[in-house]
Amino acid sequence: MQNKTCASCKHEVEEWNERCGGCGFTLELVPDEKRKARFLRGPSLGALLFTQGWALGARVYFWFLLSLIPVVGIAVLIVCVLFGRRWSWKFGGWESWEAFQSRMRLMDMVGVVWVAVLVGVYFYFRLG
Repeated sequence: MQNKTCASCKHEVEEWNERCGGCGFTLELVPDEKRKARFLRGPSLGALLFTQGWALGARVYFWFLLSLIPVVGIAVLIVCVLFGRRWSWKFGGWESWEAFQSRMRLMDMVGVVWVAVLVGVYFYFRLG
């Protein structure tokens, strides 16, 4: 059970799913299943930036193998960005929801670091 106080100004709130009377902050009580579904429907930044690494880390090995085929790689990238989280959750054999979320965040960061390294290497050799 959540407290009935505004997360922004700590004002007492009478009803959830409306605005706080103290500061106008929008309050929304979202069930866990709805939050999970929203997370699973979201696009995967890691799959966009580093498809092969993301597929291995997300335990979707079939899509990793497909991503190695040059002609199919772009299609795999698009499919993994749009549906990868759902497939990873369904077929990845995760111990818990928290472990799955943690890995997805890690893989998103790996994708960002991968692109940063590639850009750094490009500028090093281009300007160096």
